[in-house]
Amino acid sequence: MMERVTFTCFVVCGLLSTTQGGPITITTKFMDGDVQFVWNGDPSQSYNVKITRDDKAHYPWFRVTGTQYTVEDALLYDSISINVRVPDEEIDNKITYKVSKVESDVGDSVIISWTAPFFPQTGVYNIYHTDKVNKSIILVTSSGATFINQSKYEYHSRPFTSTKINFNVRDTTRDDAGYYNGGVIPEAAWSGGGVVLIVHDKPSKPKIQGNLNIMVDSYLELNCSSNSTTAPAYYISLRPLIYTWYVNNTQLDGETGKTLRSRVTRNHKYNQYSCTAREKLESDRSDPMKINPLYTTEKPTIIPEPPLNFNGKLAVKEGESIGPYTCTADCNPPCNITWKYKDSTSGAFFDVASTGLLDSQIVNRSIGDFRCISKYSPDSGFKKIESITLDVLYLDKPLVSINGSTYSNQAVQAQERTTLHISCNVPGNPNPSICLRRNGSTDILKETSTSEVLNHSITRLQCSDTGSYTCSGESTGFDSKQRTLIVNVNCKPMFDYENNFKSSYGSKSGESIYVPVSVPLIANPPPKASDITWSGPTGQLTISSIVSQQSAIYKHLVRSFIPITDRNYFGNYTMEYNGKSIISVIISEEESDSG
Repeated sequence: MMERVTFTCFVVCGLLSTTQGGPITITTKFMDGDVQFVWNGDPSQSYNVKITRDDKAHYPWFRVTGTQYTVEDALLYDSISINVRVPDEEIDNKITYKVSKVESDVGDSVIISWTAPFFPQTGVYNIYHTDKVNKSIILVTSSGATFINQSKYEYHSRPFTSTKINFNVRDTTRDDAGYYNGGVIPEAAWSGGGVVLIVHDKPSKPKIQGNLNIMVDSYLELNCSSNSTTAPAYYISLRPLIYTWYVNNTQLDGETGKTLRSRVTRNHKYNQYSCTAREKLESDRSDPMKINPLYTTEKPTIIPEPPLNFNGKLAVKEGESIGPYTCTADCNPPCNITWKYKDSTSGAFFDVASTGLLDSQIVNRSIGDFRCISKYSPDSGFKKIESITLDVLYLDKPLVSINGSTYSNQAVQAQERTTLHISCNVPGNPNPSICLRRNGSTDILKETSTSEVLNHSITRLQCSDTGSYTCSGESTGFDSKQRTLIVNVNCKPMFDYENNFKSSYGSKSGESIYVPVSVPLIANPPPKASDITWSGPTGQLTISSIVSQQSAIYKHLVRSFIPITDRNYFGNYTMEYNGKSIISVIISEEESDSG
């Protein structure tokens, strides 16, 4: 059953004219929500007027030229009083207009009533409805009531001549709203004493308006746009709509205005906003609107996270591969992500990938780092970079130079008593341990270095410096790299004092007796047997010698057989090489056996 709303009017509803001590008569007229007070008098004369609203005289006297004054938005008050005085007189001319109103929701039935000043003995009492147009809806005579719309109205007053007007408006619509009054002439439709029917309906379904694409840390402003459908139209401006805002179906406390203002964060992308408008009845909920927060990236993220060493670098051997890696950046709209690598030699950058995916990459020592570049928009200079700095590990074969010239795998020929400078360079990362050995032995020459270069100098070459020199580089995780060079020190034959040498011999004498003598020599190249001669007590000897190489290329042993033909051959013998004395030996006569 529809709710029934009942309104009871005072006897003096609409018009109470009380004039004291003066000829002024005041009448009222209700038009479009305003009350117009009209009084008799000289239209060119000025009058002192005072208005009292709801018995509160908070308004001072003011001067009006003419014989009327209008109070706007009368529905805001229950009563409006006016006092009119002729200037220089203190005679009050007062009237109070009772603002009678009754409210109903669409679809309900409502009873409207007022007390008429009189009911005609003969003729018709018209009940008028005034909103957009003025029309007579009920005609009442002493014998009954006639309805323009029988199904809409029902007249209750009995007897029909009663001045207590009471009737029912069924199933109210917005078209039923407006001003109801009665009388015997059409002008009664606007005179005082009537009732305003306010018919409430739900406000229109709101629409949310505003910039939904907004930068983070900016302020969002959304407007909930709805229209009141309550009638009559002049009532709408008196009762502003109250709004309710929802975020993801949760009501926001304290937000009742048409405009919602909020500082935007990234989390706004998860929010859906909707609103309702309420006057007396609440509107349907608006369609939800989703905020699109715009924001640039912070620092891009590389997945998986590269395993960095204590220097913050990714260690990888040259020739091996890294990746794949995926670079992501939280941007809205999505950032443009590319990969580049930096050439550590030239400092130039080169494109690697035009998407966030970096496929497996084979690295070399010239690559300093791979960079993920997140650019906010093609036209924006705003970008963020996340890098994978490489620590490329490598160990190269040694590079050797002799006296400042690059060694070319040929034996180095040097003269004794000159200087020889050997430089061994082993490029590597980390700096390798470098060792220089002679003839592969640790007890002849071994030097190490923890830089890329090892230097070794022989300031006065000797024949004994002849041999192979091996430069090797070692680094954890790599096979040893080495290079060997041959150094030949050219030296003239000389006696080798380091060997055991027998300088005295005992011998018999005779035609076929020879004393074998072994002389160790140092020489490079090897000495020629033909250049070796011996001289002794009998002068120059014509004998042959045999030269054989010993433990090193520069060590030789000369074996000669000296004839001892008779006792005259005993004595000192000297070996010469190309006429230069090398060493002397003594050959003595052996003692004879006594038996």
